[in-house]
Amino acid sequence: MNIGKFEIGEKSGTFIIAELSANHGHDINIAKETIKAAKKAGADAIKIQTYTADTLTIDCDNEYFKLSSGTIWDGRTLYDLYSEAFTPWEWQEELMEYAKELGLIFFSTPFDKTAVDFLEKLNVPA
Repeated sequence: MNIGKFEIGEKSGTFIIAELSANHGHDINIAKETIKAAKKAGADAIKIQTYTADTLTIDCDNEYFKLSSGTIWDGRTLYDLYSEAFTPWEWQEELMEYAKELGLIFFSTPFDKTAVDFLEKLNVPA
């Protein structure tokens, strides 16, 4: 199996994937710096997540949708969390091109069919 130019298998070297996730604080420059740091640290690929709050949950303020497990998100809703944490779709092509310039494979975990369709248009390798 190959992901981009990398062969994945029992006899292959380790394929290191760095997860960007929400570690950008909604600042594309922080996202790019993180991608650059991942490359410097030896990553072969950068992975993001493709979703919107609307595709994961509903905007509901009752107890079942509020966080209360001793985190910085306590008292906030799941919808708030996902609205703040997602990687904007309009950034993804730019981030992919930046990763490619650095020699990294770029791909994403899609959370629903609309995300799959979007990523297929970007032609991500995995």
